[in-house]
Amino acid sequence: KTCTVALVFAQLNTEGQCHGLHAFVVPIRDPKTLLPYPGIIVGDIGEKIGLNGIDNGFIMFQNYRIPRENLLNRTADVTPEGEYESSFSDPGRILGAALENLSAGRVGIMQESANNLVSAVTIAVRYAAIRTQFGPSNHQELPIIEYQLHQWRLFPYVSAAVEMSHTETAIDNLREMISEIHAIISATKPLITWTCRDAIQECREACGGHGYLKAARFGDLRNTVDPCVSYEGDNNVLVQQTSNWLLRQWHSVLEEGQVHSPLSTCSFLKDHLVILKFKFNGSTVQDVKNIDFIISCYKWLITYLVKITHEKQTALLAYSKCKFTARNNSQVYKAAILSRVYGEFVALMYYWKRINRNDVEISLKPILETVGILYGLSCLDKHLVYFYQGSFANNHSLSELVKDGILDVCSLLKSDVVAVVDALAPSDFVINSILGKSDGKLYENIQAEFFNNPGAMSRPSWWREIKVDDAPDLKIRSKL
Repeated sequence: KTCTVALVFAQLNTEGQCHGLHAFVVPIRDPKTLLPYPGIIVGDIGEKIGLNGIDNGFIMFQNYRIPRENLLNRTADVTPEGEYESSFSDPGRILGAALENLSAGRVGIMQESANNLVSAVTIAVRYAAIRTQFGPSNHQELPIIEYQLHQWRLFPYVSAAVEMSHTETAIDNLREMISEIHAIISATKPLITWTCRDAIQECREACGGHGYLKAARFGDLRNTVDPCVSYEGDNNVLVQQTSNWLLRQWHSVLEEGQVHSPLSTCSFLKDHLVILKFKFNGSTVQDVKNIDFIISCYKWLITYLVKITHEKQTALLAYSKCKFTARNNSQVYKAAILSRVYGEFVALMYYWKRINRNDVEISLKPILETVGILYGLSCLDKHLVYFYQGSFANNHSLSELVKDGILDVCSLLKSDVVAVVDALAPSDFVINSILGKSDGKLYENIQAEFFNNPGAMSRPSWWREIKVDDAPDLKIRSKL
């Protein structure tokens, strides 16, 4: 409605050749009249399924020209004679460098989603600690937090909330380490927003019918988080930036024996020959319930996935002679999974560094480590097929021990989980849920909400239309 200048990503063509997406500063309205310039149609897109406070519009161009100088030329430029110049030889890297400017916005989305994740698990855990249902014969009903299935559903998301509240520590020194930072954010923004989306739905279901009340707030949280998986970079497209960077590091390892990873998030690739020889030989749950095991698994998994993705792309490139086709047809089960696994590894790595800093209270470390191990095992559980596919494990013990480890850690966490969410949770005003108040008065708060609904217990205005004049007296009478 009021924008006068837009930043537009568009294909740049010079001398009959397309050089890919570049950013242009485009005047779209006269700042004195706010009327669109000739050649531009611009307007509001209408209501969305949420976040209608954010003003989104559409724009169409019809033979609209802008000066050559309006190209943002940090990564590439066009001379007055029309010749294209760039410091990058690979068009994909030019686009990546341009999109790196969006990193700061993506970090904001990550933090917002992590905050919403905290709210969701706070509501669900506080509800589970008070809500009672069923129990052994001749005993009182148990709080639903006592049930293993309920712990298994919720506690991994509690661990994710703790982990992802610390992921932002990975993005210091933005200017000097821009490529690796871009790869990290391109993996962790999808990881956090997808995790938050899934957690809210699981938390809603874990609160049963009460969770479907508007006053429970899960609906508002879901509508707030849902667009986060799409804006500032659609998640399924964004992860390709991460896998492309990792594949460049792999190529560098094969060609030069070097990894260009200032933050050391994939420096272990230099040891790929040793890592890929790892074999699982654990025999007890304790063998998997430790951070060394989890980190070694992630190093093997990332190395294995980058290797098979590289091999797939190489084979496709030899057949099609087209890099775009090779990348496009190696995403499913390979490059996309590689990026997600890398994002989980980075989150875990920085979380573990954070909780082992000198300023962390020693008494808190056991519970913080328990939370970290639960997050690591619950993530590994989703990728077990690749450990068998790559012959890291050859029998059922890895799968069984990882799953047993998750249940063991959930049981260990049960007595502390309310305290964990209380430590994370904002005030009741911010939580804004009748199910998640810190006072523990779940049933009283639900009753108060029901009683205070306008017209909750009054007769409808049209009651005369359905009354039965000769209706029997339904009041129960004593036979005596």
